[in-house]
Amino acid sequence: MDNFTFKLPTKIVFGKGEFERLGEEAKRIGKKALIVTGKHFAKSSGLLNKAKKMLKENGVEFVEFCEIEPNPESDTVDKGGELARKENVGFIVAIGGGSVIDASKGIATVTVSKHPVWDYCERPPKAKTPDNALPILAVITVAATGSEADAGGVITNSKTRSKRSLWGESLFPKISIVDPLLTLSLPKKQTVDGVIDMIIHILESYLSSCALSPVSDRVSEGLMKEAMNQGEIIINDLKNAAARESLSWISTLALSGFPNAGRSGPMPMHALEHPISGLYKVSHGRGLAALMPAFLHHTKEMHTDRLKLLGKSIFSTDSPTKTTERLVHWMKKIDAFTSLKEIGVKKEDIEKLADMTIEDANANGIVRAREPLTKEKIIQIYETAYNYKDLFRKA
Repeated sequence: MDNFTFKLPTKIVFGKGEFERLGEEAKRIGKKALIVTGKHFAKSSGLLNKAKKMLKENGVEFVEFCEIEPNPESDTVDKGGELARKENVGFIVAIGGGSVIDASKGIATVTVSKHPVWDYCERPPKAKTPDNALPILAVITVAATGSEADAGGVITNSKTRSKRSLWGESLFPKISIVDPLLTLSLPKKQTVDGVIDMIIHILESYLSSCALSPVSDRVSEGLMKEAMNQGEIIINDLKNAAARESLSWISTLALSGFPNAGRSGPMPMHALEHPISGLYKVSHGRGLAALMPAFLHHTKEMHTDRLKLLGKSIFSTDSPTKTTERLVHWMKKIDAFTSLKEIGVKKEDIEKLADMTIEDANANGIVRAREPLTKEKIIQIYETAYNYKDLFRKA
């Protein structure tokens, strides 16, 4: 195992109906909050009005910032920081999916630092994340990104469309409310994208690390297998509260650092996906779904031992090829199998996507994986993912 330090300072309030604790948890943090939401869901679902009522009942003042878009943009984050400074708020209440929580981490940073958020996303960063970023109370409304239990956020540059992360220990949410009932109204496509996202959060380190870590391997395999099982249940019954509950907990655990403790490794699929959702404004999970089969196909040799291990645990095979095929078969069962062409990527942009991936990685012309991915290999992956044709037709 790799040596590691595991730290999860976030208080997780988990369970059906726990959204009702928002007010009492908020007053433990501060007296005036910036409520951060997306443009539509928190309002249309009634969550925003319920949150405001609970804050008032607990003596917490608030200001609203309901402008976060999917794949949150740097200009929006900076605008939120300006409002938070002007209103002298003491903490943030983030209500929404991963985009809202990621944006809130950026707002928490720029409010106190007065730097633009992109200074923290440059490679290397122009500024260090402050230790006194505003505290965040997160209410997650999707099972997908795991941003409610980690210290990172992903931001899209409003001008260049590059999509990069910022990180700092002060950005762990102080409290995260994970109420599976809040995910019941999610449509099929968003639900499926979330299942893919949480699985790949676990899978990437599982594949890319060279460390011997059987404990983390068993934890990771168990979480991935259960995510697949629950994904099949939920696709046929979107209102299944028990499946929503399981997926919410898997999502939170997936990026918390716990499944991969002792087995650190890079996340190359995420690196290849970020330019796609940055340029085309598609769902991050849908972009990952389009890339995963091509990535596994073109990196089979470097991941042979890990794919064998995964296959034995989940798919009753020790063949790397069959493991990939059976994973694709499962993706088809939950209507997740897609291509870059189907999600709107233009073939003439493939080299541009590869160049953006290399630039964002800031790793001397490669993307870090178990073995370095060159530009040529990255283009191969993109080209295969663009239109799978007959590659996985029988999977």
